[in-house]
Amino acid sequence: MKKAIIITGTPGTGKTVITNLLEKEGYSTIEVGKLVKEKNLYDYYDEERESYVVNDVLLNEKLVELLQKHSSSEPLIIDGHVVELPPKHVLHCIVLRCSILHLRQRLMERNYGSLKIDENVEAEIMEVLLTDMLELYGPENVSIVYSDGTVEETFEQVLSKVKKVSNNTF
Repeated sequence: MKKAIIITGTPGTGKTVITNLLEKEGYSTIEVGKLVKEKNLYDYYDEERESYVVNDVLLNEKLVELLQKHSSSEPLIIDGHVVELPPKHVLHCIVLRCSILHLRQRLMERNYGSLKIDENVEAEIMEVLLTDMLELYGPENVSIVYSDGTVEETFEQVLSKVKKVSNNTF
């Protein structure tokens, strides 16, 4: 069965930047945010939070379909903070984390509204995504990478984990 590596984290932790670099290394990637918008995999747009409310059933069906069509021998890399793909389809999950100071600054640079910034900072403080991924995939299938350093440093750490997992040397 073909499997995926999920790269997740609170918005602003660097998922898409790192995933784009993995794509340049030859990995096939899916950016969930784009997929959700392009394929209408959401229930509605929440004006107050300035974000789409994802339909998890539709998203998972589409991800499984894309995973089955994936032709590379390397795992498919899935980038998103709302991914909860069934464990049988997941080889490993990498959770990107960063300090609250860096996260707040990154979200402000994106011109996020104060409510959206506060909710995402709170989610990072409370380790919401990390806790969800540990519960869903188990601690043996979840790694943490801190993205407070340079993009290059973060990328090297993620790439190393992707290679180890892909080669069953993790």
